[in-house]
Amino acid sequence: MVFRIEHRIGVAAPASEVWDLIYDLAGWKDWTELYTEASGTIRIGEKLRFVFQVGDRPPQTLEGVVQDWVPEAQMVWKVKFIGSWFYSLRYLEIEALSETNCILANGDYYFGPLAFVMTRDLRSAVRAGFQRMNENAKRISEERWAAKGGTVAPPADPLSSDGFSIQPLMQPSLTPRKFWGLGGGGPGLGPKALGAGK
Repeated sequence: MVFRIEHRIGVAAPASEVWDLIYDLAGWKDWTELYTEASGTIRIGEKLRFVFQVGDRPPQTLEGVVQDWVPEAQMVWKVKFIGSWFYSLRYLEIEALSETNCILANGDYYFGPLAFVMTRDLRSAVRAGFQRMNENAKRISEERWAAKGGTVAPPADPLSSDGFSIQPLMQPSLTPRKFWGLGGGGPGLGPKALGAGK
């Protein structure tokens, strides 16, 4: 079983402003709401540690392993919940639309025969958390950009994704990226390269 939960948002600031916010793991507790603690080194194969809290549910301490990262473009990490029976590929992707606008995609692919333990209510709560995280990232990035004298012009609306059901995988972007060390410079950022329409 495979499904995806995602939220996307347009940001009226350069991709570098959003990336600076994401790359500072120690600062996640100040703006993400979902992560009351985050630590580790963003480097392929390195372990990351998070304290993750959704709504009123008790906080969970999670450990992830960085699968890939591209400065100002993406960060992907794998989290095992019940060994190989249930795990996720968690990602943050920044797609630059221009020098001063970008789209931030914030999501999770869930895999494994026990993925059904993610109930519809829990999926909805996680997506709401992704949305708040994106809205905070947008606000802070735009404020920082404006403080530097940058012009904050609205970006194009990102493609919508309701994130509540099993969905086909995302269409690849036109941005060439190497995908998780598997070679090639094919289309797509991070999980977009999983294979569109399969």
